[in-house]
Amino acid sequence: MPEQPAAEKTEKPTARKLQKARAKGHLPQSQELTSVVTLLVLVAMVALLGPSLTQWFIVQIRQGMSCEKGVFTDTEAFLSFFSGKTVDFVFVILPVLTALFVSAILAGVAISGLNFAPGAIELKLNQLNPAAGLQKLVNARSMVRLLASILKLLFVSMIVYFYLRSKLDMFSALRWAWSAQMLAVIARLILGLLIRVGIALLVIGIADVFYQKWKYIQELKMTPQEVKRDHRDTEGAPEVKGRIRKIQLEMAMRRMLQEVPKASVVLVNPTHVAVALRYDAKIMEAPVMVAKGADHLAERIREIARAYGVPIIRRPELARTIYSTVKPGNPIPETLYIAVAEVLAVVYRLRRRK
Repeated sequence: MPEQPAAEKTEKPTARKLQKARAKGHLPQSQELTSVVTLLVLVAMVALLGPSLTQWFIVQIRQGMSCEKGVFTDTEAFLSFFSGKTVDFVFVILPVLTALFVSAILAGVAISGLNFAPGAIELKLNQLNPAAGLQKLVNARSMVRLLASILKLLFVSMIVYFYLRSKLDMFSALRWAWSAQMLAVIARLILGLLIRVGIALLVIGIADVFYQKWKYIQELKMTPQEVKRDHRDTEGAPEVKGRIRKIQLEMAMRRMLQEVPKASVVLVNPTHVAVALRYDAKIMEAPVMVAKGADHLAERIREIARAYGVPIIRRPELARTIYSTVKPGNPIPETLYIAVAEVLAVVYRLRRRK
């Protein structure tokens, strides 16, 4: 027999499958956007702190060149001098590193939101297999990624070429500039180049975000059978849901019928509808409908009322109105106060006669 073709995954992933993917750490990620955001933050930090950092390095170099000879001949003195400068360097560069770290995290959060997935950090031994790693290097997706990297490199190279070409006159003028002026011009050139490259890469990064999210949904797509199975696992099989709903209705009906003996009166129509009303002037502002039913349930309400001596009064129109407009446990509307008051007056007169 010929093999049945596999069902195509044409359906969007359900919320349950997306949640499972997040729990495993499978999220849309864009290394392009993360890299370019980090680069732009670095450029901004260099633009803001560059002069101060340059001045600090110049001071440190001068101090190193003008320090006493004993610093370089005495091991303990050299280690003390070197460790002090190292600590100073760490404190100077720490704001830049912190900004880069925070920007990388925020870029990831902006793409896929906050997510903590312990399962994503589990050690998977198959990932340590050199053969599996080699297969990942030569598969079609890796080739596409390599081609995209080459195109991106060519794009950036063109930006660098045209930018530097437009500054040829500035390069020729550097022959007559002092060293300090030359350094300032070169710094401006590098900063301008980084800004242009950063903007170009930012456009690529934003486009990559949309592509990665689209690819993420494509990877998680489901077959119609998988969607049905997922809904069944989430909400339960229709038969089970039906049984649960039936049990819930039976429990609600049982609770409602338990209120009939506490009723003040039962209104009937005369066999199809029955509503039980309760009123206690000391604790209630208005009569409350405690139970209602039609046909078989109406007969059950009448039987309980007879067993417990609850008055049953025939008021077809009033019974139908209360049945259709009031839910069990709710007070009757003000428009029915007079009609119900007349019924309760009849009940009280009957009780006094007894």
